[in-house]
Amino acid sequence: MQDSPPEDRPTPASPKDLGASRQRRPVKSKTVGGVALAILVTAYAIAQPVLNERFGWQLPGVQQFAQNDGPAAVEKRPERREVVSAEDTPASVERQSTQGASDSKPGSGPLANVRSRASSQPQQPTPDASIAEDALLYGILADQGNDRFLSPEGLLYVPGSQEGHRLKHVERHTVDDPGRPGSHGVFDGGMAAALVIIDKAYRKAKIGSQTSKQEEGGRTIYTVDMGSRVGYVGGSDGRRRKNPMARRVRLVLERNRVITAYPM
Repeated sequence: MQDSPPEDRPTPASPKDLGASRQRRPVKSKTVGGVALAILVTAYAIAQPVLNERFGWQLPGVQQFAQNDGPAAVEKRPERREVVSAEDTPASVERQSTQGASDSKPGSGPLANVRSRASSQPQQPTPDASIAEDALLYGILADQGNDRFLSPEGLLYVPGSQEGHRLKHVERHTVDDPGRPGSHGVFDGGMAAALVIIDKAYRKAKIGSQTSKQEEGGRTIYTVDMGSRVGYVGGSDGRRRKNPMARRVRLVLERNRVITAYPM
């Protein structure tokens, strides 16, 4: 018998051929995946700035996306909105800074040294004020020349009397003389205070307030009740009476020129 021709059967693949086919399949899938990834990256690169601008998202760029290991690291981040309370407004900030400055200890703050130096230095009078003050005798009398001095109320102190000047005579009534016979009126506060009291008495005398008046030998004698203590009674009589308080002023004038003035 003749042998029938052999059937066309597929030749079984050898183990070597199977291994080669298995190695070729992943190469094809990686190529397709790479193309898809490139498309996704390109689309993302185009859409990322548009989405961020429109929705206020903060999606990372392609470069940051690649550094964060791909799609797993890309998340939709919620829009960040800073809540501004009333305490954060410019007016409140100014109030807080003002309050902080007021609550701080005295002497603190950028300008504290400047302020402390200015407050610690005595105020110097202006040259004009110094000249005007120096021109006033006892701080009240204006020099009229020829040893004549005028008070604010218009009383004139001129040379005369045993002391050589009417001011010297008035000055005797600023210090007690216990050995002097009779009474000796003494002003409180020294010569400057005495001149102020005499001017006040003359002001009251001109309007006749609590004042008695008499004329004697071309002189006018005023006795003015000042309403409060202006000195005390000294001399031998005052010492015997334990120096009682004086609240009246006796003025002896020739027109506006002072002859004498003393408390009584």
